[in-house]
Amino acid sequence: MSHRDNDQHWSLESLTKAYQQGYMAGLAGHASDTLPFADSIPAAAWEAGWVDGEGQRRLSAEKLNRAHGNAPGVKKRA
Repeated sequence: MSHRDNDQHWSLESLTKAYQQGYMAGLAGHASDTLPFADSIPAAAWEAGWVDGEGQRRLSAEKLNRAHGNAPGVKKRA
């Protein structure tokens, strides 16, 4: 068995799970250095999920701030 064959013990299901775990970590605001995978392929799937989740978290926070009048450049009334 070659080194390449030994590294490919992942499946589409396991990569999807890694992505979903990363997405939830990003959405929850966890740091990206909490990466739970050592193998490069599952780690890349987790990281892609984390990036997407972090982006969604930031987008949701911006929408919430705008809804409450806390957007940058918006002056609050006294």
